[in-house]
Amino acid sequence: MEAFITIKSLKKSFKNSKKPVINDVNFSLKKGSITAIIGESGSGKTTLTRLISGLETPDAGSIELNSKVVNDETTFIPVEKRKVGMVFQDYALFPHLTVAQNVSYGIANKKDKKQRVFEVLQLVDLVGFEDRYPHQLSGGQQQRVALARALAPKPELLILDEPFSNLDVVLKLQLRNEIFTILKTEGVTSIFVTHDTQDAIAIADTIIVLKDGKIVQQGSVDTMYNHPKTKYVAALFNPIHLFSEEDLSFFNFKTSKDKTYAIRIRDFSIDSTADYTIKTKITRSIFLGNHYMNVVMLPNNTAINFHTEQELHGKVNVGFFKTAILEFDI
Repeated sequence: MEAFITIKSLKKSFKNSKKPVINDVNFSLKKGSITAIIGESGSGKTTLTRLISGLETPDAGSIELNSKVVNDETTFIPVEKRKVGMVFQDYALFPHLTVAQNVSYGIANKKDKKQRVFEVLQLVDLVGFEDRYPHQLSGGQQQRVALARALAPKPELLILDEPFSNLDVVLKLQLRNEIFTILKTEGVTSIFVTHDTQDAIAIADTIIVLKDGKIVQQGSVDTMYNHPKTKYVAALFNPIHLFSEEDLSFFNFKTSKDKTYAIRIRDFSIDSTADYTIKTKITRSIFLGNHYMNVVMLPNNTAINFHTEQELHGKVNVGFFKTAILEFDI
């Protein structure tokens, strides 16, 4: 399928930054795909989406949307002409306008305005709320209105910036599923910024990981989770234990000098048939609701934390299978 978004050699710096906020970023996204951009605070996630939308101007590079150049050395298409919808973290609803008025705000075609408002409110399950004001709605309902308003003008690209950050856990899970269904129903190419990798896994077709303004890795959810290229990427998805060469010697695991090794703390095993094991004493077994966090000490006094479904006491075989090892270039 032809790329809908193509980004080439994109760079952006700000006066008060010592290094570029976006530094030589290149990627392309397919039409109708949902892409999550994740990374630690300050990695450049929001700046990248602001460049794509036209809210910021790059220092170098090019942006192409739907086979049309919107940014390069000689071209700048303003935000209002890029057919990009935005859903902000704080919803950014107009408090003095009703739900219907908020949703209809960006619709240019007056003839179809009423019908389109009904269509998107039906899509977000808010028919009957047309005459309410934002302060009369719950957080989840406000988020749905913000989504409806962004979808109403039929954008070619939808950008969502931390769409779930202001919601409680239960509401977030509910809305996460609903938004996924809505985006797929509309078929709109979507990018959403999130610091929560579980949101990315639940919604995205593709994940882009940024660090210090550069793409560290990008790919399908399966690829990013099961085949991380760096310790940084691996740790974004689950807590990991990074082994020293000495740590691994206690498990009789042979290391390579040009590699570092890690394992997700949920992938340790107490099965004595694991490929690499050590018998050691449990120092703590802490109940955390749906699992126990256990702590053991290696002979060099390195603490290892790992999950089990049951509480552990005394001496146990702790180890791991070959398939659980994560291997990275130094």
